[in-house]
Amino acid sequence: MEKIVILNRKNQKLSAFIHKPTKQTNKIIIFAHSFKGDKDSDYIAVDFAKHISNKGYALIRFDCFGTGESEGNFEDSSIITQIEDLQDVIKYAKSLGYLDICLIGLSMGTSVSIMAYDNSIKCVILWSPVFSHLSLFERYREEVYTKGRAIDGSYITKKKFIIGKKMLDSFKDIEISSNLAKIRCPLLAIIGSEDRNISEKRAQEFMKMIPSGNKLEVIQGGDHDFLIKKAKKKVIELSADFIKAHL
Repeated sequence: MEKIVILNRKNQKLSAFIHKPTKQTNKIIIFAHSFKGDKDSDYIAVDFAKHISNKGYALIRFDCFGTGESEGNFEDSSIITQIEDLQDVIKYAKSLGYLDICLIGLSMGTSVSIMAYDNSIKCVILWSPVFSHLSLFERYREEVYTKGRAIDGSYITKKKFIIGKKMLDSFKDIEISSNLAKIRCPLLAIIGSEDRNISEKRAQEFMKMIPSGNKLEVIQGGDHDFLIKKAKKKVIELSADFIKAHL
C-alpha cells in the first residue's frame, strides 16, 4: 500500500492509497466513497482493498475534493465535483498503465460511479446504491435555503459536515437513472435486507434500466454501510468473485 497524491483537473490535490499485488498487473479497481465517508472511514473498502490485492489486482481508494485528507472544504463540493474527481482518477490510473478498470462505489459513491462511467470501464459494482438523492434534497432543503447551509454528522466517525447550496442543488440536478441506460459492461449491485434507504423492489426497478448483463444480490441482515461483520464478509466474497469473472 502506497500513499499518493493525485491532481484533479482543477489542480487540486486528492489524497489516495494505491494497493498493489506482488505481481505486476494492468487490472485495477477504483473505489468511490460514500456521502459523508472517505477512503478510510468506509471500512468495507479498506478490508476489500487488502483482500483483492492478495488476489492479484490493484486498487485505488481516494478522497474527493473537500473530503478526508484531500484539499478543499466539503461545503464547496458537490456530486458534480465528485464525478469529475473520479473521472480524473480513472485518467490517472490509465496513465500508470492500468487498462482494465472496475469501478466500485458505496452509497453515493455508486451514483458517482454511474455518472463517471464510460465505455472503457470493464465492470461496475454498486454497494448499497440508492439511485436517487431526492430524499437528501428534501432533508436539507429548508435549512440550506433559509440559513445558507446545513450541518450534519457522520454516525460512524461523528465528524461534522457542512452541506452547502452547491451540494444541495446537485442532489436534484443529477439524474442518476439517465445514465443507467448507457452502461454496457457487467454490473453487480449489492444491498442489505435491513437497508432503510433502498428496498429490493425499488432496486429491481432501477436495475431494469440497465441494458447490460447485471445482477442484484440482497445480503440478509445486511446494513447500508455493511458494518455487520457477516454482511461485510459476504459482500467482499461476492465482489471478488464478480471481479475474477469479469476483469
